[in-house]
Amino acid sequence: MVPVYAPGDSRNELTSGPDGTPGRYRIAVVLAVPGTNVVREDVDFGWPDTGGDSLLVAPDPQEFQITLGNETEHVVTSIHLNDHGRLRAISLDVEASNFQDAARSGHDLVMPMLSRWSFLHNVAITTSGVRIEEMKTGTSRLDLTIAGAAKTFSDRDSVSTPEHRVLLAAYREGISSAEPLWQALSLYKVAEGVWTLRRRRQEAAVAAGQPIHEPSEHVPEDVNTVGHPSERDRLAESLAPYAGRKFRIAFDDIRVALRNSIAHLEPDGDPLAQDSWDDVRRIYDILPALCWMSRYLLEVEIGSTDET
Repeated sequence: MVPVYAPGDSRNELTSGPDGTPGRYRIAVVLAVPGTNVVREDVDFGWPDTGGDSLLVAPDPQEFQITLGNETEHVVTSIHLNDHGRLRAISLDVEASNFQDAARSGHDLVMPMLSRWSFLHNVAITTSGVRIEEMKTGTSRLDLTIAGAAKTFSDRDSVSTPEHRVLLAAYREGISSAEPLWQALSLYKVAEGVWTLRRRRQEAAVAAGQPIHEPSEHVPEDVNTVGHPSERDRLAESLAPYAGRKFRIAFDDIRVALRNSIAHLEPDGDPLAQDSWDDVRRIYDILPALCWMSRYLLEVEIGSTDET
């Protein structure tokens, strides 16, 4: 949201567009109770951050501050309360080169604090949005999760095989979760499950002396032709590294780069963490491709045999 000031206002000369410029940024991270108020159905561009909530009740009905860092380098975070005395938001000011840098700094400061609170108080806690304002221009950025479009119901039979139920459960977990690392892991499991079922069928066919053909899917050469028009640009960008290549190659790459790092916390490894901005962005970059390929494999698998 880039403001336009009256002619002659000196702030017009400072405004550089939505990317932002070096300077001070104010960040407000809105807290949420998982499963209750994480997703929004509309966007209020004047949204201040008053709608946050959590399961953490302040010991004193006054907003307070927490200082992160040390004597030479520190950031003061303000903890805001809602009308029920529960923690609703965290705000802080940072020096950053642009909006992306500010978002990274805010995430890497606030999320580890939330993880600590979750453990110490044994409560579930997440966020529902972030607002970042470039102080010298008034330009603002909102990061929100919006509810998906409604779809027409068509499944009158509602039957599936026991094997396919496991795949369908993993897919549902993947697209229903608000946590990107869990989304990625669940969707990867869909592909693993499909290929496991294919291997079993092939082994059974070989043992019975019967020929069997299992498909070998490829990402289209032109990745701009797939997906819903409203999602096509982001999907094309995510699929671009795998254009014209087998799904297997793409998933092998994802397994090495992401899947194992999400699933395992090996001391000598390179684990991915929800508290790291760079890690989360890596997941968001691959999620559209991962979701599209996993759904494609699942559609082929369910259509390959009759459900009973």
